[in-house]
Amino acid sequence: VEGGGGDGGGGLGGGGDGGGGEGGGGGGQSGGAAGCLLLCDLQQRAVDATRRRLEALPSSGLLELDFRCGDHAALLEGLAAGSADLVVFNLGYLPGGDKSIVTTAEGTVRAMSAAEAAVAPGGCVSVALYPGHEEGSREAEAVLEHAARLPQGGWSVLSSQWINQRSKRSGSPAPSLLLLQRMH
Repeated sequence: VEGGGGDGGGGLGGGGDGGGGEGGGGGGQSGGAAGCLLLCDLQQRAVDATRRRLEALPSSGLLELDFRCGDHAALLEGLAAGSADLVVFNLGYLPGGDKSIVTTAEGTVRAMSAAEAAVAPGGCVSVALYPGHEEGSREAEAVLEHAARLPQGGWSVLSSQWINQRSKRSGSPAPSLLLLQRMH
C-alpha cells in the first residue's frame, strides 16, 4: 500500500475476478474496470512521480488507478475484509526526498495487521524492508517479529535477505523481502 517512498510507495490490489495481480483496492468492479490499484505514500512528491510513470504507460482500461497521499495504516483499516488480492509495502524513505519522513515500526505493524484482514484467501502481502537507517532497522525487526507470530495454519511466511551483502557506505544490512500468503 505505501512506503516512506522507496521508488514511489506501494500498491494494493484486489477485487476484480480474484486474480493474483495488482488490481482492486476496494474489491468488486468499478466502472468497467476489472479491478483497482490503490497507491498510497506519505509524500505527495512520491505519489505524483508514480502517477506520472503509470499514466505514461499504455492502458487497457481494465484497471482503475487511485492515487492517495497519507497514512498506509489508516487507508488499509478502511478496507473491507477479504477485499484485496495483493498488498505491497515499499518501506523506508523516498530516495532524493526528505529523509526525515519515514515509515515507522508501530505504523507499519498496524498497517500489516490491517492488510492481513483486507487480503482474501490465497492473497499476498509483500514487504520490502530497508534496515539501512535507524528507524528502518527498528521497523524491520518489528515487522519480522510480527510476521513470525502469524498462525502457521492460516499464513505462509517467507523472509528473504542477501546474507553476504552490506551497504558500502554504512555497513548496514541489505534490504530484505518479506512475503505473506493467506492460506484460507
